[in-house]
Amino acid sequence: MQYLFLVSILWSFSFGIIKYGLSEVDPLFISYTRNLIALLFFSSISVYQFKRFRWDINLITIGAIQFGLMYIFYIQSYQYLPAYLIATFTITTPIFVSIADQYFFRKERSFKNLLAIFLVVLGSYFMRYNIANPIEYWYGFMLIQCANFVFAWGQVWFKQWSIKNTDTDIISNFSQLFLGATAVTSLSYFFISDNNVQLTDVNLLALLFLGLCATGIGFLLWNIGATQVSSYRLAVSNNLVIPMAILNSIAIFGESINFLLFFPGMILFYIAYRLT
Repeated sequence: MQYLFLVSILWSFSFGIIKYGLSEVDPLFISYTRNLIALLFFSSISVYQFKRFRWDINLITIGAIQFGLMYIFYIQSYQYLPAYLIATFTITTPIFVSIADQYFFRKERSFKNLLAIFLVVLGSYFMRYNIANPIEYWYGFMLIQCANFVFAWGQVWFKQWSIKNTDTDIISNFSQLFLGATAVTSLSYFFISDNNVQLTDVNLLALLFLGLCATGIGFLLWNIGATQVSSYRLAVSNNLVIPMAILNSIAIFGESINFLLFFPGMILFYIAYRLT
């Protein structure tokens, strides 16, 4: 569980960095570059630990879905929504984790765990208090929901894969997930975008942080953490980043928050955590 908490802190900074540090950069380029940086980093580990490396098409496919498709939808949403709304709209990820676990991988349900998911979604909803442009709001909302779905599906799939492959060293083989992710995002960038990107020093620093820390190390620790908790606690943990991202929006990026709604949401988060 500590891995999931630490990564949530790390990811909470990403929303503001993308919104305010990469606002003029092509979203498809951001998605592609983040995965490429992570791929290069973990490829060096795979080469160094080559004796522990073995090809697995499942890992490549999981990465293409969890990191590749997710980033394509997720980064695009920044064109339509402020950072705090993007963070808040990840409230449905626990539901998608539950759906993937129950219906795609045929796991059993319990009322207590379903109640925990409901409370964390309700708590996250309390933290959303502003209204954006209706058209942009709904378009951005749907992009985030697509990102939530593929991210949740990838998490549960990786968890199931790890159960069946306990003898496989995750760190030495994690590059394969970013191989799949980079393949998907590179196709979207080179075939859809105009490929005309100009970067400032701030843009470069933001991309390096996001690619190496938030994407590379963050996803590694998150997926390892996912293998160590129940699927329902994993579902609840997906929303830990929301209050942290909102706090960062206040303290660092100057966005305003209604604390009368924020604190009740935090209380529901705690109750949900205690139920799992």
